[in-house]
Amino acid sequence: MPDKKKSASLFLCLSFLLLLLSPCPAQEKTKDVVVGSSYLFAPQTIKGSIEVNVHLPEGYAESEERYPVLYLLDVEKDFVFGSAVADFLAANNRIPDLIVIGVFLGKASGAPPQLIEFLEKELFPSVEKNYRVQPCRVLYGHSARSFATLFVLLNRPDLFYGYIGAGLGLTSPPFTTAVDLVKLFDVRLSRMTTLKKSFYFVLGNEQPFFPGVDQFISILKSKAPKDLDWKYENMENDDHFSNKLKTLYNGLEHVFRGWYPALESAKTGPEAIKADYDRLSDRLGFPIGLPQDEIHRAVMNWLAYQGNVDLALSLVRGLRSKFGFDSGVSEGDLMFAGGFAAGGSKFDDAVKIYSFLCEQYPASAQGFNGLGEAYEKSGRPELALKNYEKAVQLAREKNDPGLKRYLDNLERLKR
Repeated sequence: MPDKKKSASLFLCLSFLLLLLSPCPAQEKTKDVVVGSSYLFAPQTIKGSIEVNVHLPEGYAESEERYPVLYLLDVEKDFVFGSAVADFLAANNRIPDLIVIGVFLGKASGAPPQLIEFLEKELFPSVEKNYRVQPCRVLYGHSARSFATLFVLLNRPDLFYGYIGAGLGLTSPPFTTAVDLVKLFDVRLSRMTTLKKSFYFVLGNEQPFFPGVDQFISILKSKAPKDLDWKYENMENDDHFSNKLKTLYNGLEHVFRGWYPALESAKTGPEAIKADYDRLSDRLGFPIGLPQDEIHRAVMNWLAYQGNVDLALSLVRGLRSKFGFDSGVSEGDLMFAGGFAAGGSKFDDAVKIYSFLCEQYPASAQGFNGLGEAYEKSGRPELALKNYEKAVQLAREKNDPGLKRYLDNLERLKR
């Protein structure tokens, strides 16, 4: 005879499992999440076909802006993570928004010179005809595709500004390519007086490749033109494949470094920030100006999270007075930063932030109330009383829903 307790327990487990497997009545499909569009090229110079995938940045359809372009020599869906990395970095103001082009070569065969000809004569004209692009291009390749990336840099550096190579496992002579790229690089660099490009490359923990890359780095140190912006990184905790995403992430930050304002420049003043962006415009090959989103994010980080209140407020004032630049710091931003400072018992910082708020937004009842609270908590009741009174006056004029709180503060301090 079966055990009743075990049967009951089994029944409950099965019932719970069925509940988990059953579709929730509230579930409703709303849309598909689409990474991009795919096109098939039949190139004139390469045997086979080339699949080209295109990812547009958020807001592309609503804007009239032009965008730099990231070209991925695609292997095993690099286009998918590449689009996500580009979007993430742009959303966090580390790089500009990018159009991402995945060039899948899995169904094509041809030598690197033929790839160059396809890029220059077929793919670039198509992209430039159909999308709003800046002249700034970045090329990324992994493993054997990183050899192609380096080959383009050596033979046609004018085609791209940035070059990123993941798992660039050079050996000398190499066993993976018919061209000794180390030797070729040595010869080509000896003939160059200028190479105004950005080049970032990575190896994981791939010991057989270290001698070739060490030789390569030695050549770079001794012969690279001074204007070649290069960086090598060994990701010792990664292997040949796991370094792919990290290489693209770090490489894009390297190519576009300076897109997020530098704290050291901000300490020098608004002229230094403007000069940084002027140099970046010259380096990338398109006008940047003073990007509002990036400067706004930096100011808010310095205000709320890093304790650089004097620097942040001075920069906002200086950019406005010298260049007529609006940093986009709103009343709500300043209330947030002031509350953050007060919550951390940094009442002097809170006073500075709320004072700036009241200066910029003289009709802000909540700003004057915040300033009153900061003064009160810092032991200056006379100044607190004055600002509570101003908050109540403004709130009454505008029928502000915060009036009761401001009145409570005023009456409590009076008592």
